Amino acid sequence: MDFFSVRIDCASAEADERFKDTIYEVVRKLQHVHDLKVSVSFGMAPGEWLEAVLGMESSMSPQGGQDGNSLINVLARELAKYLVEVEEPKRVLRMMKREYSFASYEEEQLIGEAVMSMLTNHPENGEWGRRTALIHKELVHYLLTSPQLHLSGFAAFRLKAYDALLSEAIDLATDDYLHDQQYEEFISLLQYFVGLQETLTPLVHLMHKQGPEFSILNEQFTSIQVPSSGGVVARIADQEIQMEDVIVSTLISLSPERILLHTQEPDAQIVTTIRRIFGERVELCLLCPHCQLFHQEMRKLGSAALTREF
Repeated sequence: MDFFSVRIDCASAEADERFKDTIYEVVRKLQHVHDLKVSVSFGMAPGEWLEAVLGMESSMSPQGGQDGNSLINVLARELAKYLVEVEEPKRVLRMMKREYSFASYEEEQLIGEAVMSMLTNHPENGEWGRRTALIHKELVHYLLTSPQLHLSGFAAFRLKAYDALLSEAIDLATDDYLHDQQYEEFISLLQYFVGLQETLTPLVHLMHKQGPEFSILNEQFTSIQVPSSGGVVARIADQEIQMEDVIVSTLISLSPERILLHTQEPDAQIVTTIRRIFGERVELCLLCPHCQLFHQEMRKLGSAALTREF
């Protein structure tokens, strides 16, 4: 009889039950998929450790070594899934606390949720598959040389490449969060500045071409002579001006009482940004005669440009 034992440190009743379910799934697959006779028993020191012992008759088939490899492969695959699905959130939280200092518990929770959202998307492939495959490979390598596995210790000390993947996700989520926070502070500052301004222009028509590109027209739908931008936005906050900030800076310079924003992309990021900054001054126009003419001209220009390319 060949034996393999797997022990985990007790963490919670739910984690213990998931571990037992994982071992039972190993037995089920070995019996029904690989047609192997496998026994399992559990031992436990309450509050300390939980151990599963798997037994298999090595002489029950001419390919005893192949049967052993089947057991190791199935066991490693299911244990890899257990580590990713059950233990990974706690592992991520420990790594976050070790690598970053957060301003508040709420901030820590928000970033933690963002990390787990990144990691759990598309669970059957992509990054999920990459992580489980990496852990599976390390487990197979270990179990081929040792029938006794302390899973908690193995996870703590032998999964450096796996930790690197988690650390990468943590860094990305943290950077995204900080960028979003800076964006929100920037928007709030601009809202405050706009609220203090006296209006200089009764009405501007903002014709949205595509992406961050706009045309600015007056009440008679003729082009407005845009004031030279001295970097109004840059003077408000020490940030690099992006393309969308150019139109924001221009609108701040004009300080219109009303902005009629003509667009076919009401959910575009720049449209949302303008509406947030200028609030009730902005009215959205999705379809009017001027919109139709403007977008027809834009389509003609686009077609002409494509024709010239060919």
